Amino acid sequence: MEENFEEVTVFGKPALFTPSRIARGTIPTGYYLYELRHDDDCKGDVVQIGWCVLVNHWGSLITADEIELPADGFMDVEPDIINYGAGDCHTMNEFISKYQPQ
Repeated sequence: MEENFEEVTVFGKPALFTPSRIARGTIPTGYYLYELRHDDDCKGDVVQIGWCVLVNHWGSLITADEIELPADGFMDVEPDIINYGAGDCHTMNEFISKYQPQ
């Protein structure tokens, strides 16, 4: 995976963020892919995290820890769940070296 990411925290746990869509088949075993939905007013506020966001896609997250989502696969969230600029990982390989799956 050649994508360039920003290390963030989500619910206080490390994650990689990109505004791009990531193909599920490219995620290493043991890591999790989530997508973020932004608000309808297009202010850039994250309002939902889910398995697959089709409308108002804000970006993709990769985590080493599973985020438990409701049965429908979507969780409404407050915009402040993401802390941008939280670390120094910019590639999947850097993230894998620093954060092993649980």
